[in-house]
Amino acid sequence: MAAPHHLMPLPREDPVSWLTTSGTAGGSFAPTEAAAYFFDRLASMSVGLDSGFRRISTTSARLAVPRVLSDAVANWTAEGTEITPTDPNADVVTAVPRKLAALTYASNELVDDSQPDAQDVLATNLARAVALKLDWSFFEGSGTAPEIRGLKNQSGIQTLSMGANGAALTNLDPFADALGMLAEEDAEGTAIVMHPRNWRALTKIKETSGSAKPVLVDGAGAPTEGPRRSIQGVPVWLTSQLSTTETQGSATTANSIYVYQADQVCAVIRADADVKVDKSAAFSSDRTAVRVTLRADEVLPNPAAVVRILGVLPA
Repeated sequence: MAAPHHLMPLPREDPVSWLTTSGTAGGSFAPTEAAAYFFDRLASMSVGLDSGFRRISTTSARLAVPRVLSDAVANWTAEGTEITPTDPNADVVTAVPRKLAALTYASNELVDDSQPDAQDVLATNLARAVALKLDWSFFEGSGTAPEIRGLKNQSGIQTLSMGANGAALTNLDPFADALGMLAEEDAEGTAIVMHPRNWRALTKIKETSGSAKPVLVDGAGAPTEGPRRSIQGVPVWLTSQLSTTETQGSATTANSIYVYQADQVCAVIRADADVKVDKSAAFSSDRTAVRVTLRADEVLPNPAAVVRILGVLPA
């Protein structure tokens, strides 16, 4: 994963210049460069975006994304005879980007007296807040406005149950099944997303009974990279934003794991993040307000390219 881009260091004589396009209150923080910088940082923090969701940019309030429901038919044909025409069955899914917003305040003493690290502190704080909520929405969103619809509530995705009352992970069979289900739909598993408690349980599974050798370990990666996790060669991402209170039969502590072909999950972004600053909003408390807004939606051109493993219980 590439390292996030960084803004130029702040000049000491003007510690808030990164926030505003001018000296007036309510300026926008570096409209082009800072928005791109913020989104780069956001993308590196969002499991959904980082796992390979296809990003589609738009300036429209609604966007129709075409999808093919069935392919055209090919037939062996004798020379000189008419080729029987067939058309693919297609329709569209409509994305309606909705607003995700965060607002934070920084004391003017911090803004005025801090070293250049202040830009990273505030940008990282906002990016993390938005990334966590975006991930929750990508996977858990209800679809009831103003929330977007997450993978859990998308129609047409494949499901794999751990049992009527759920079960803990004791082997890798559910992942083999999920990857096989994708292959049967001509899809390829390129990402696995799970709650950290699931990976913790998986790393405790031993090769044989009584053995101390685990089935899975984190790969070391390059010295400048974090640990690499994978199952059958498919990268694994962890997010705490998956619910651990799903109901599966008599169980109320279940969660879901998602196995999917990432480029078949579309994150539709209506413009990039808009970050603004206002030094007058909290005048009476001598603070500067920093606000970020992002408009996004999620659509699935091929829902069968997603498998939800449901009913996973804690080990």
